[in-house]
Amino acid sequence: MNEYERITRETRRRVSRLTLQQQRDILRIYDGAIKSISEQVKKAGNKTLSQRWLTDYRRELTRTRAALARELDKSITGYTTRAAREAVNGQLMIINGIMEAARLDPGNHFSTALSVVQRDVVNDIVSGGLYKDNKALSRRIWIHAGDNTRDIESIIAQGIAEKKSAIKLAEDLEEYVKPSAERPSNWGAAYPTLAGKAVDYNAQRLARTSINHAYQSATIRACQDNPFVEGIEWRSALIHGRTCQTCIDRHGVIFPKDDVPLDHPSGMCTVLPVITKSSDSIANELNDWVNGGNNRGLDDWFDGYTPNIL
Repeated sequence: MNEYERITRETRRRVSRLTLQQQRDILRIYDGAIKSISEQVKKAGNKTLSQRWLTDYRRELTRTRAALARELDKSITGYTTRAAREAVNGQLMIINGIMEAARLDPGNHFSTALSVVQRDVVNDIVSGGLYKDNKALSRRIWIHAGDNTRDIESIIAQGIAEKKSAIKLAEDLEEYVKPSAERPSNWGAAYPTLAGKAVDYNAQRLARTSINHAYQSATIRACQDNPFVEGIEWRSALIHGRTCQTCIDRHGVIFPKDDVPLDHPSGMCTVLPVITKSSDSIANELNDWVNGGNNRGLDDWFDGYTPNIL
């Protein structure tokens, strides 16, 4: 394993840890939203709720949906930004290593430029510009929050039809937010359409995808102007039973820097910059260029990393 691969692997591990942290944060957000609704329902006491009560309560559900969407948007955008930063920092370590081998001091030239890569990648994901449907992150989150609101309304409507008390209905709502394996054995019978549904599944899937795409896109863009990077190698996760055939087929394939596919939703694959020149060869090339040698590739590289920060 060369130094570039070591840095890439460590970057991928940090991004994976971010994904796990994000999962816990999303669970916290959903748990808080459902508990808030449950507490509101409990205020009705032991009396049986009416359809009229549900009609009035829909306003509270609308407020809950908006609050849930805002929290999810803030969380997912934050973790997406951190993933892009990890990718940029990994590539900066590679560039600084190249410069150090040549005994050159780039100052903050590359770190400043790569911060623009990070910003642009996050903006593309948040705005939807990275995707064919151009659907903004906030819109995707709003749709998922709406799905949960409809589930909650369905639970309440069914509870009213079965003449459950407000306390029992609140307990059902609290069970809804739990992982399916932790729900009571009779949950599936009581709510067959929600039996195996994870309340946070779509949000988790969206978050994992945003984090991985931020990591991959930032890595790819940071490599595109680097003349020493000859291509991008795809490294699949190769987890038994979880790695799709497309990713298996891509494993080890070296893509041109300007034509690298992004992973599918919830993907876990790694992109690795391919640098075949030795450190000594790169150092000699850089030193020759610094001393006045003609090297159009290095000219373009250095000039290309001069950002236009607004």
